[in-house]
Amino acid sequence: MSTRRTGAHGMRALLAAALAAAACAAAPAAVHAADVTVRVEGRSGTLLAQTTVTIGDGTRTASTWNGVGAMPHTCADDTVYQATELALRGNWDRSTYVETIAGESHSWSPNEEYWILYHENDYADWGACELHLEDGDTVLWQAGKSGPSPDFIPDSIPIFLERVSPASGPVRLGRTLTVKLTAYRPTDIFGTPDPNDPGHWIIPPSPPTNPAGYTVSVGGTTAVTDANGEATLRMPSSTGVYDVQASMPGSSSNWSRSIPLAVCVSNTSC
Repeated sequence: MSTRRTGAHGMRALLAAALAAAACAAAPAAVHAADVTVRVEGRSGTLLAQTTVTIGDGTRTASTWNGVGAMPHTCADDTVYQATELALRGNWDRSTYVETIAGESHSWSPNEEYWILYHENDYADWGACELHLEDGDTVLWQAGKSGPSPDFIPDSIPIFLERVSPASGPVRLGRTLTVKLTAYRPTDIFGTPDPNDPGHWIIPPSPPTNPAGYTVSVGGTTAVTDANGEATLRMPSSTGVYDVQASMPGSSSNWSRSIPLAVCVSNTSC
């Protein structure tokens, strides 16, 4: 399978070829039922907050979320395909080349947009029907656009926030909170041939980085991450639990969004 891109047609052909190749082989399956999480980030907002579902052990085929009818594709019950069906309660197109999730559609033409599948923060090298999950695994469906030639790496990637100072406990009213952003940007989305499976290409793990330029917000207050990936926010002056979240507002290509970080603001406790 060639990794050379030749515009939209080439990208679509490559994706189709990759899915077809993946359909001919399967990744190692889990040996028991597993609890996994699924999250969906759309172009302008979160379509599905992180949701935990229990999938099968791979010995049966994927079923509909409510047991009514049948899925249009035959995939194992321990795959991303099954986890997505359960988490979204059937609110997606149930395709092996996913274009619509929770009413939001991204088809390759004309703007080279697509639903990017990230598994454990890495760009998935199996399709939804072939990617078998294990207990504790994370799945992110992220709306995005193809990046520029020659690597075509998308800007929309998994990002996360963690507290720096104070590292834990309540933040006092009106005081500051410093957080650090970690991003997982792929270095290669084509991969290298799997010596044990001619139909599979291995994509390397995405290294964690701490990029500058992301906007972190809480209520109406914002701050931008610096060269160390850190941002300092002035917290509200009213007691409560507030969500701190990072994103790239206004970007035409980076639709990344972190899981909201719940922070207690109080001079005592929340």
